Amino acid sequence: MLLVRDILDWLDFYAPFRYAASWDQCGLQVGDPEALVKRVLVALDPNTATLSEAEEHECQCLVTHHPLFLRPLGAVRADQFPGNLILRGVLRGIHMIAAHTNLDVAKGGTNDHLGQILSIRTVQPLECDDSRVGEDRYLGMGLTGFLPQSMSFRALVEKTSKALGGIAVRAVGHGEKQVHSVALCTGSGGSLMEHVFSAGSDVFITGDVKYHDAQRALEAGLALIDIGHFASERIIVRPLAAFLRAQAAARREVLEVLEARVERDPFWHPSRDANY
Repeated sequence: MLLVRDILDWLDFYAPFRYAASWDQCGLQVGDPEALVKRVLVALDPNTATLSEAEEHECQCLVTHHPLFLRPLGAVRADQFPGNLILRGVLRGIHMIAAHTNLDVAKGGTNDHLGQILSIRTVQPLECDDSRVGEDRYLGMGLTGFLPQSMSFRALVEKTSKALGGIAVRAVGHGEKQVHSVALCTGSGGSLMEHVFSAGSDVFITGDVKYHDAQRALEAGLALIDIGHFASERIIVRPLAAFLRAQAAARREVLEVLEARVERDPFWHPSRDANY
């Protein structure tokens, strides 16, 4: 017999909630820690689509990377977001857990997994909490490292797009420039630009790149690949679901863990996306 608090405990082992940023809201956001759980849906976002999918599959728990809300709510109303999803979750018995910045900085988390997908080697964090350095599950925010071998920036852009399922990406920099050292940050990495410059990386892979950051990088000779927020973090759904399955199996507990199939990037490209 598994409870919501068991799922919380497993997630806390994988990506300790104490690693979360001070402004973040992680852990159980909606629900009862003592409620029974037989089926879990893992997704990037808590939204109407993923909650509906959880309802369809009769899941008792929705585990997401992004929190449903980050600030205190003045009201919880059925005709307003996110109150409508909170009430649906309560009424349908779907308990909502978020593993956000704690998962970004953990080993096996979003940044670590993207680095593995792109075969980045000799990894170091872009930014770290000195008080956490040396802890077994702590890696740090973002990372720097090296490609297995130098290649043209154009080739790296194509490799990155292909590694993430052929997504459309935006690139800043000269295509024929040879690149070897790489910095990356999943989600929105613009705030780490100074760390990237300090690291001396040839290229920075992240999402949500702003125009003025792109101009500054171009002037400084730093190549950029904007892979988008969604694509950079959706990659964590499969390994996180696999971890929960493994935890249940190791304890000989019955738990079905599903990976969300309905969520889509809110941004779409007219020449590539036929589903919109």
